[in-house]
Amino acid sequence: MKPDLSAMTLREKLGQTGIPAPTNLKKAIDEAGGYIPLFEKLPYSGIYVNKDYFKYEDGTPFTEPAEADRFFANIQNHLKIPLLISADYEYGPNDAFPQLHAASTNMAMGAANSDELAYKRSYYWAREMRSIGVNWPFSPVVDLHTNFFATGGIRRLSADAQVAAKLTGPIIRGIQDAGVAASAKHFPGSSKDYRDTHFCTNINTKTIEEWNANDRKVWQAAIDAGVMSIMTAHCAMPAMDDSFARGRIPRPASASKKALDILRKEMGYEGLIVTDAVSMKGLAAAFTHEDVYIECFNAGNDIILFCDVDYIEVMEKAVLDGRVSVERVDDACRRVLELKEKLGLFDFSKPASPLCANENADFEKTCYEIAAKGMTLVCNQDNLLPFDPAKVKKVAIIAVSPDATFHTSLQVMKDAFAAYGIETTILERLGSKKQLRELDETCDIIIYACFLAQSRPLGMSVYARKEELYTLFHSLSFGADKSVGVSFGAPSIYYNYFENVDAFINAYSPDEQTMRAFVDGILGKFPFNETSPVPLRPEFRD
Repeated sequence: MKPDLSAMTLREKLGQTGIPAPTNLKKAIDEAGGYIPLFEKLPYSGIYVNKDYFKYEDGTPFTEPAEADRFFANIQNHLKIPLLISADYEYGPNDAFPQLHAASTNMAMGAANSDELAYKRSYYWAREMRSIGVNWPFSPVVDLHTNFFATGGIRRLSADAQVAAKLTGPIIRGIQDAGVAASAKHFPGSSKDYRDTHFCTNINTKTIEEWNANDRKVWQAAIDAGVMSIMTAHCAMPAMDDSFARGRIPRPASASKKALDILRKEMGYEGLIVTDAVSMKGLAAAFTHEDVYIECFNAGNDIILFCDVDYIEVMEKAVLDGRVSVERVDDACRRVLELKEKLGLFDFSKPASPLCANENADFEKTCYEIAAKGMTLVCNQDNLLPFDPAKVKKVAIIAVSPDATFHTSLQVMKDAFAAYGIETTILERLGSKKQLRELDETCDIIIYACFLAQSRPLGMSVYARKEELYTLFHSLSFGADKSVGVSFGAPSIYYNYFENVDAFINAYSPDEQTMRAFVDGILGKFPFNETSPVPLRPEFRD
């Protein structure tokens, strides 16, 4: 049963407004002797799970999703106030459990521009998140892709506000129909500043008129769809709040009451607001450690994400000395408890139902259809594509990515060629122009399979390791007339590295179904999309 606010202690209320950072929390769990004794002592609102959390308390890893679901359900049933269990896994929970699916990315859905496919993909993705015990996935990203060099890349739907607004509702309904809470992020959105708020304070330079004409439509679509939570951004937006932190740092929107009042008072949003991780430098460098919590909380955030384990003590002191009001604490705690009630967390927790065989097949079919409908033909000189499968005997796939998991996923592309009877070789890098010359002499197609995305690696979507740089340096020296470039990640790869290639495709997603669709597409099974969801060149090259 949902507790009555009047019966809760101040510490209990404050605990409901914080979620500790994963590393700090894991250490605290171990020191306390388990989840239950820790959360009885420190009544935090929930946890954020990554690979380190899919283990029993003795350190034994879970081997099946159902083990995670049962483990977390048991914890929920022993706590006075159950936990919000959050995670990202925007590419799919197969990172934690290989037997689950990698899913189409947001930008793949934006390129396909289908309400039905966006809903189905989001529903099945959320069902799988629920199957590992997650009830609050931090998705979808609804920021517009307004800068060519922005790190957000394939996490975003489109540069077109009409497309993003159209798809935001079906995506949110799909996620929440699966029984979990969606979290649209990152309010108020992005602008022409390409910098990453993990490392600095990004400045959203849009005017209010520009924001109202574009971004506001997307956020309103999320609110109209009944989104249960919204995550705030650590970018500053002077048009909303032109004040400064520490006298010189533009105030991050996550710590701006003026910005959050637009959500609450102008747009009528009554759901829960959560900060992005407060450990990110774009926010953390703007305030002292304690003021990070207080400024964000007083601005109107209901949950402070990735706080330290000292959060309750810091906030309790702030309430007692008047820096934070009891009314603000009650307001935030009420919204947290209401979200938990909507998710049924105060009822006895039962294991979730995994996808059945038919649902698994439909999930895979949906992701394939998204890829086939959205895969964009960026250039095709002399009609190089499609190839005649009867004339293709041997293919070389050259990986261009620092992400080891992407290299592994290229086996799916190799298997897809094998289904056509085509022999395929995968190379992790090009060592020399001589090696490329040998491939030119023996292969009918040379594919440069590229992948860059946020957090893979962190920062801007650019190549920095010598393995990829040497590969790029040698590329196209031989076999240019049979070479195809393809990005399964950042759409900027074409302009930055492959503008001289004769044929290039933006596929937007590294999942298995996109790999299969790419092979079918270049062999003529379906026509490619020729409308890009984002600009293919930076503004100075329009």
